[in-house]
Amino acid sequence: MSRKTLLTADELELMPDDDSVRTELDEGELISMPPAGWDHGDSEIEIGRILSNYVKKHRLGKVLSGDTGFRLREDTVRSPDVAFVRRARVAALKSKGFAKGAPDLAVEIFSPSDSVAQLMRKVKQYFAAGCHTVWIVYPEAQEVHVLEASGADRLLRGEDVLEAPELLPGFSVRVGEFFESES
Repeated sequence: MSRKTLLTADELELMPDDDSVRTELDEGELISMPPAGWDHGDSEIEIGRILSNYVKKHRLGKVLSGDTGFRLREDTVRSPDVAFVRRARVAALKSKGFAKGAPDLAVEIFSPSDSVAQLMRKVKQYFAAGCHTVWIVYPEAQEVHVLEASGADRLLRGEDVLEAPELLPGFSVRVGEFFESES
């Protein structure tokens, strides 16, 4: 019978960088993920751009890329595709290594290699670590599933307006804008 070798976040942080493979740590288990496809990458940059422009203009905090690891527990490190941390929490989370806690907003973009069960596991981990809101983005369907730690849950499409008044006061965007890019 084989046994899994479990890692800690500290051990993951000490591993050499390998830019060819994106990894996360799921309750001690090292998870390798294939590179993102076109729709995923396009959605990630559009969402990041829209959020970053708004957050910078209103000095609300920091928007971080999917390369940023968030230490949710000593054995769990997740890297949402896009993350937002409120200004009041930036100093507490900022680190030379992985961020020390969950982002306020985690954006996960559904890829063909994902399963709904995997994504919901991540959502639970984000919330358990103090995340306020998770957006699961489905590029092919052009939908955003908004989940909040409070239990609020809604699915938005095309012309629906996405708002996050507790995190991003005054922010609103038509969901379809996340999927519009120049060809």
